[in-house]
Parts: sequence; C-alpha cells; structure tokens
Amino acid sequence: MRRRRDLKSRLVRTFLFGAVQLLLFAVITRADEGGFSDDFSRLNGDFWDVQDHVLGRGRLDPSNVGVEDGDLVITIPARTLNGGEVATKGLYGYGSYSVRMKVPRAPGSITGFFLYKSPDYQSEIDIEVYNDHSRRVLFTTYAGGSQTNTREVRLPFDPTRGFHDYSFEYSPTSVTFCVDGRAMESFDAGLPRTTMHLMVNTWFPAWLKGKEPRHDASLHVDYVSYVPR
Repeated sequence: MRRRRDLKSRLVRTFLFGAVQLLLFAVITRADEGGFSDDFSRLNGDFWDVQDHVLGRGRLDPSNVGVEDGDLVITIPARTLNGGEVATKGLYGYGSYSVRMKVPRAPGSITGFFLYKSPDYQSEIDIEVYNDHSRRVLFTTYAGGSQTNTREVRLPFDPTRGFHDYSFEYSPTSVTFCVDGRAMESFDAGLPRTTMHLMVNTWFPAWLKGKEPRHDASLHVDYVSYVPR
C-alpha cells in the first residue's frame, strides 16, 4: 500500500514539475518573441541607438536627444536645422507599433515614427507628422527600392498642441495606420517583407521649405510600444 502511495506521490510531483516547466517555457517564449514597451524613465543605451549623421537640410545630433520628466525629448535648437533620432538596436516584424507624442512647432520639419532597414527605399513603413499647424500627416511605405504607397491626411487636431497616439498594425497582407485609435489609412500591396528597426526622429527634409526656428522646439515622446502578432 505504501509503495502505491509513494508511486502516486512521485507521479504527482513529476506532473507538477512538468507543468511548471511548461509554464516557464511559455513565459520565456513569449518574452523571446520580442514585444516591448518603453516609458522612458531613462534612455536605455542597451536598447536604443542615438543616431549621428546628416539628414535632409541638417544634422541628427546626439546632443539633441535626452530624457526629461519621463519623456524622450528630441530638441531642434534655436537658429539651426538640426534634429535628432533614435533607433532600436533590434529588428522587429509583424505586429502593432504605437507611440504617444507631442510634436514640436518648427515649420519646415517633420517628426517620424517608422520601421526602416537599409538601404534607403528598400524596406520602410512611415508615419510622418508635419511640425506645424497644418494638421498634415503622411502615411508611406517603401519596398523593393521604391516608394510603393503614400497618402497625406488632415488630422482633426493641431499635433503641436498636445499628446496624441499614433500607431500602425503591420501584417503579411496589410498595414493599417491609426491616430488616437481611429483608422486613417490602410495599404494592402507594396509592403516590405523583412524585419526592421523601429525609429523616432524629428528633422528638416530637403523637400520642405522652412526657416531655422527662433527658439528651441522639442518633440516629447511619452512611450513607444510593440506587440508582436
């Protein structure tokens, strides 16, 4: 009788051990899938690269990037055409990408929240907000060496006056762009087919006219998140 109880006890222990291992494996697998959320309590140098190169009419200068009061802050210094940019060190694929941000008031510049992998025009999905009162935003994709989709949309608010949520859902068959939870545009062809870096920047493109701002103007980012699908 005792042998049967011991056997039953061993079977129960084995089952419980196996169940715990399966649970741990599930948790680790979920973590390894690569989702993340960053509320910028600090600028994590193990996760983000701060870029340093010429882009458009100015320079992306690491000294313009920092964290203040729980926001990622990218500053356009007064009387310059310089901005800043951060990019994830890792590569990410299909899923939902979100940012909550308030763009600077610096006409002639834009703020980008986008996926990108070099070379240029090969693999890219963009949200680009004009840093002015025009309420314009561009939704764009690149694949195979060319621009494959683009559309300019008017926002129902001034993006320089407050924080708003911008996101896109990227799948093998489509990409859908949303603002404050409302779908604004969707493309179902001409999509990139690779993992890419997630990036945030503010800068002066050569195709936009505008003067150097008289005062410092800053992009504030509350959080960035990615949920894999």
